[in-house]
Amino acid sequence: MQGSSLTPTEKKMVAIVVPISMRAELTPDESVSLRHLRHHLDRYDKYLVAPQSLEFSLPDFKVEKFADKFFGSAKAHAELQLFEGFYRRFQQYKYVLLYHLDALALSDQLMEWCETDYDYIGAPWIRCADTPAVTRPRVGNSGFTLIKIESFLKVFNSDRYSVDPEEYWVRAYGAQPWFVRAAALPKKYLKRLRYFNGARWEMRRWTSRIDGRDNGDYFWSDEAIRYYDQFRIPSVDVGLRFAFEVAPRLCFEMNHHQLPFGCHAWARYDRAFWEPYLLK
Repeated sequence: MQGSSLTPTEKKMVAIVVPISMRAELTPDESVSLRHLRHHLDRYDKYLVAPQSLEFSLPDFKVEKFADKFFGSAKAHAELQLFEGFYRRFQQYKYVLLYHLDALALSDQLMEWCETDYDYIGAPWIRCADTPAVTRPRVGNSGFTLIKIESFLKVFNSDRYSVDPEEYWVRAYGAQPWFVRAAALPKKYLKRLRYFNGARWEMRRWTSRIDGRDNGDYFWSDEAIRYYDQFRIPSVDVGLRFAFEVAPRLCFEMNHHQLPFGCHAWARYDRAFWEPYLLK
């Protein structure tokens, strides 16, 4: 991306951010994903997000390092997604395209998607054989996703409660004997402190969920709007124009036989569908 000197209040439009693993080498499929990024999106600012202990670099990529605890597992990555410092590291940009190395860019539509002014857009979750637990199709997956940094930071800094303190008290202790309520009284007042009942509180607990919604995608797709009511996520139809993930043949039909801007998990979900489009 062409750079110019910026005033303190000006932001560059978008950067591409590529999280990597704890390994110092790429797999063949990761190399394909990188090839697509370079072919279609090479003109933009590009960053690797890497573990602090890993020595790894690529030409034309800047490197931003984070604590090793944020790498090496799905839970670790979810914690990075819910870490405010990650987004602050890129706040000189209005948008960031998160591009995991199991994604493919299929064209350069990046500026056009920035102009849509959504806060979070990724491949929709649709109900199919690969995702039987999906009961409500929606956007979406974060493996190839465009996010608006300012809006994410507004969620972190929201003054809204996770649960209404009075509703919490009535639901949890309203029917309990007086001595139980008396012993629990400190909880009633702690729930009025955002540290114990706000966006950051919910994010700190998110990866310990046991309902299958413990990755960061679900928080940003389903919960962020509770803390910032102008948080904009597109419809499934719009999301399919942005990216596919599961069941790409079905997505292709739903998208009127048009390829999207990109895709995620191409080698995992119906690799044969994507083979004709791979850059060799």
